[in-house]
Amino acid sequence: MAKIVITKDNLLTSAEFKTLLEQMTTRSSNLEDVLGLLRELIVYEDKYGMPSDVFYARFMRGEMGDDLSYIMWAGQYESYLEARQEIEELLNPRSLLI
Repeated sequence: MAKIVITKDNLLTSAEFKTLLEQMTTRSSNLEDVLGLLRELIVYEDKYGMPSDVFYARFMRGEMGDDLSYIMWAGQYESYLEARQEIEELLNPRSLLI
């Protein structure tokens, strides 16, 4: 869990504190999204016997067909990639405002 230490030497303005709190909440929410998506991806991987990244590459090349389950898996994988990217951007030290 993230820890915020505020001392008399690094007091924050109300706006800075609010921004920092929003960033921490967003990180937590995105992490929960990624974990949920990973759980769903594992179900597909177990069912079809291949990792999601391999499946997705084959699906995008048209090698997997248009089965609804494959379309759902591809959508879940795309959502996972987007959520993971958001977390990486939030963890970038340059994205911190303080």
